[in-house]
Amino acid sequence: MRVRVRGICSTAITKVLLDEGFQVSHTSEKIRERFSLEETRDPPDVTVKDTDPRHGLVIVGDYDCGKRVFEVLKSRFDGSICWVSKLPLHSIIKGEVVEAENGSSVVNLGRYRGVIDRELEVGREILVDVSRPFLPSDDLARLSTNYTIFGRYVALIHDLQKKVIFSRHIADSKLRQDLMKLTALSKVRGWCVKWRSSAAIGDFGEMIKDLQDTYKRAEEVMEEGERAEVGEIVYRGQFFAIIGFDKRAKRALDEVRNGVLPTIQNHHSLKSMNEGEVVDYSEHILRMNIGGRERISEAAMSYIASLMREQGLVHIEHISILSGEIKRLTPGRVVDSRGDVYVLKRAFRGGGFLDGLDVRKEPGDYDLMEFSPELPLILHKYHGRAGELKGIYVNLNSPPEISRSGIRYFDVEIDVVASQNEVKILDEEKLEKAHNLGIISGDMKEAFSSIAKNVQERLSRIRDLNDVSLEDLKACSKHQTISRLQAGRDQAV
Repeated sequence: MRVRVRGICSTAITKVLLDEGFQVSHTSEKIRERFSLEETRDPPDVTVKDTDPRHGLVIVGDYDCGKRVFEVLKSRFDGSICWVSKLPLHSIIKGEVVEAENGSSVVNLGRYRGVIDRELEVGREILVDVSRPFLPSDDLARLSTNYTIFGRYVALIHDLQKKVIFSRHIADSKLRQDLMKLTALSKVRGWCVKWRSSAAIGDFGEMIKDLQDTYKRAEEVMEEGERAEVGEIVYRGQFFAIIGFDKRAKRALDEVRNGVLPTIQNHHSLKSMNEGEVVDYSEHILRMNIGGRERISEAAMSYIASLMREQGLVHIEHISILSGEIKRLTPGRVVDSRGDVYVLKRAFRGGGFLDGLDVRKEPGDYDLMEFSPELPLILHKYHGRAGELKGIYVNLNSPPEISRSGIRYFDVEIDVVASQNEVKILDEEKLEKAHNLGIISGDMKEAFSSIAKNVQERLSRIRDLNDVSLEDLKACSKHQTISRLQAGRDQAV
């Protein structure tokens, strides 16, 4: 199995995959030097690359190989957050139209349903392509009739107006002209030929054979589709998954990389938060043996924290574990810090309701948001214009990652809200759903459910909620399962 690895985790992921017996291909010069690898022209079966933004990895490629890579990385970095497409990307399935209106149709695919942007006759059987990843929380798969069949160097796309397209990694004009000539020689009809990035260093003889073989397979798939029953997959397509790495998982990546070359703690976290210059300079000092790893790592984080305190606005990226959606919350300014606890003041314009409190958001309302990079919860204290406390909202999440200009965390859906009248847990069923969908482990679900109950109990014992601080809730976040997850990561490296 050949894997192409790209992005800020490439050294650590390459190390893990090589240790597991995978081959890596299309490697950068740096990776070849670090692992004493020879350059290979063989196309990869699977690609592992950064998400956008860089909170984790995308794994896409040959179904069996991709699934194996995913299982290795998931087991190595226990507690990671995983979104796996429920149907293979670009799988081709026989469906039946069950609803049609307003220019789109709902198609029965057997176990699932999908939607296609065409208004078709109800009852019609149709062959469809799963055109986008069908992630765990999605109700309907996105479908099209631009069927895609993959070869090693090409992908054939049915019924596109363009006859030839190129991967953005094929920039050389001479190579593009040569590939156009190869396409013309192949006499492909009815399909657009997309030359994949692997064609950039491929052998011309192998590439023309791959194009011919892929075209033959595409025509066979169309014939099989004519005979297929509703719900039958006639072409399996590609494995697709996203693995979200929280701060603790990235620390495990740091340790793997440190086994290859000197690496500061929080290397991957800071790189993902666009603090690459600080990381590069710190590791330059580390390589020169000017100081120890722990001390240099602490100095880098202290420097980032000092820049954040001086920042005009600190941005907040809130990533839902259910949908993977990234929300950018109202930013704030650092108005206080106590050790590793920071307080942001976020001012609201009014309109809508304060989270979970069923209290209207008025002009002049503000939030004092307390967080620590080491704690799996964030305290929001909502105030009115005159400073009166309107309520408390405790968000449960992965420990926030920080940069000079922002923070990022994975929201685990379950929360605790408190007013002078009651303290209650919200959205516990969403945490349960994330577990049932395979996004988080049972250990993680158990840990955050326990933390929510601890927070609810603690807040219920406090008479005046004005006095609540993040330090009061610190003990609530101590849970044997989270400790076990952390210990498991440490042992893994």
